[in-house]
Order: sequence, then structure tokens, then C-alpha cells
Amino acid sequence: MADEVRAHWWPREGWRPGRLACTWHLTFERAPRLHRLAERYQEALARVPGHHPVPVRWLHLTMQSVGWADEVPPTRLDAVAAAVAVRLRRLPPFTLTFHRAAVAGEGVVLEPAPADAVRRLRDEVRAGIAAVTPVPEPAGGFWPHVSLTYAGAPGSAGPYEEALRAVTAGPAEVEVDRVALIVQERVLAPEWVYRWTTRAEARLGG
Repeated sequence: MADEVRAHWWPREGWRPGRLACTWHLTFERAPRLHRLAERYQEALARVPGHHPVPVRWLHLTMQSVGWADEVPPTRLDAVAAAVAVRLRRLPPFTLTFHRAAVAGEGVVLEPAPADAVRRLRDEVRAGIAAVTPVPEPAGGFWPHVSLTYAGAPGSAGPYEEALRAVTAGPAEVEVDRVALIVQERVLAPEWVYRWTTRAEARLGG
């Protein structure tokens, strides 16, 4: 549990207005239970100033970057998508559970259980990418989580924690049966959101 939150929207390396990134995500368009859980927490957090809730249509769990869209040719992306799809056919679909939100780093998150299932899936995604092109290494390692809101400024975690404690909600289960290769944009003021289009999907178990 964090004592402070950091501002999320600092100038990250490589990002600039309008630049697109190609990456693999778990996306949750078909996860109404997760949507409802997220909205419960976001309603409670609405009284806390200075943060930017993630619209439920843009909820995601970041898996692995492929590269910048202006640096990765479309033919290479297609090859990556095909290689990842082959590997994911070997994995059966599985269920993740999300429950209690927590303050962490740059906002409020939900962590999945079992996290090891997500790590194994990511390992297969990375292996598929590596069969085609070098795999970027994320700074700070891999931490499976779904962000519910991003802090707009540094400050105390106390108001966030107080709002979260007021929420009574049961767990939300999500079936994971595919991973999306997306083309993503980081949008600053006034929207403060990550949004994307889906280029390809790789299904688990074929």
C-alpha cells in the first residue's frame, strides 16, 4: 500500500502527441462484471480531486510492447501477430478474479488472481514476438494490474484509501480467451486517456 501517489502523465520516453504504440494487451470489452466493479470504485473516488478515471471501454492490462507504429512495418506486425497466435493455441483459456482496489504508484488499480496465469501468458506472447523481432524490455519489470484511475498530480494516498474503504463489492471474474494486438495513443488534456484500435487478436486454445 502506497503512502503517496505520483503524477501519471509525466513525459515518458518516446511518447509525443499523436504518436502510436503497438502493444499486446488484455482488453475487457466483453467483461461486464469487471465494468461494474470498476464503476463502483470510480463512483466512490469521484469525491477525490486531481485524478483521471479510466472509462470502462478503455480498461486494459498491459502485456508487452512491440514498438512504435512509425518504426515497426505493417508486415512485421502481421508476422508478430501470426507467431503469437501459434503459441497461444497451446494455452487453454483461464479465469481471472479481480476484487479489492488499491492505491499503487500512479493511481488506483485492481490486481488479477492468479497473477501467475497472466505471467505465463505474457511469457508466451514475448516468445512469439521474439521469433520475429527483438522484444523491448519494460522499465521496472512486469506488474500485472488494471488501472482504474490515474493520478494527475502527486499527493497523499490517504483520500484515495478512504474512498476505497467505503466500497462494498464482491469479486468480478473475467474469462481470458484472447489477447489483443493494439495500436495505442496516449491522449493528454483534456481527455487524459489511453485509447486504441485493435489490429489483431490471438486466441487461447485455438
